[in-house]
Amino acid sequence: MGDFNILLAALKNGDDHAFEKIYADHYELLCFYLLSYTSDKAKVEDIVQETFITLWSKRKEINITTSLKNYLIRIAYNKLTDTYRKSKKKDEMLSSYYQTALMRAINLDNDEKNERLLKLDKCIDKLPKKCRDVFKENKIKGMKYSQVAENMNISIKTVEGHITNAFRLIRSCMKVNS
Repeated sequence: MGDFNILLAALKNGDDHAFEKIYADHYELLCFYLLSYTSDKAKVEDIVQETFITLWSKRKEINITTSLKNYLIRIAYNKLTDTYRKSKKKDEMLSSYYQTALMRAINLDNDEKNERLLKLDKCIDKLPKKCRDVFKENKIKGMKYSQVAENMNISIKTVEGHITNAFRLIRSCMKVNS
């Protein structure tokens, strides 16, 4: 216990040799300890380095009630959990941004789709009456050419002509209104 108090007193006074001894005695131990929580060796080494930086920067305020080993392990563990907490928060924030961007894109697509449907309705309404009626019976109500021809008392060829004409006029109208 005497060596520990001498080492701690030297560290508190800024003795580089005391710090180097603590570093040499505990570096590997801290790395192994943290590797039991994560396999990210680079992160472990960074956290152990930060642990020793904290030890050095707070050396004058140190009040160790257990052992130096336990004190350093507690610092390292807290730094590891802080790192993961920050990482999780960052991931959640990025996920939130992604979800927001996705929802905006979906809404934009829906807005664009609704706008195009409104244009299509307007273009259909601009068709000549007979052409519009044939188009609606066939394409919107789903009736066959023969049914439309029978219902409207026209030939199947006339139905085909109206449908062809309707598509041509709608395409033209949609291009103008784009």
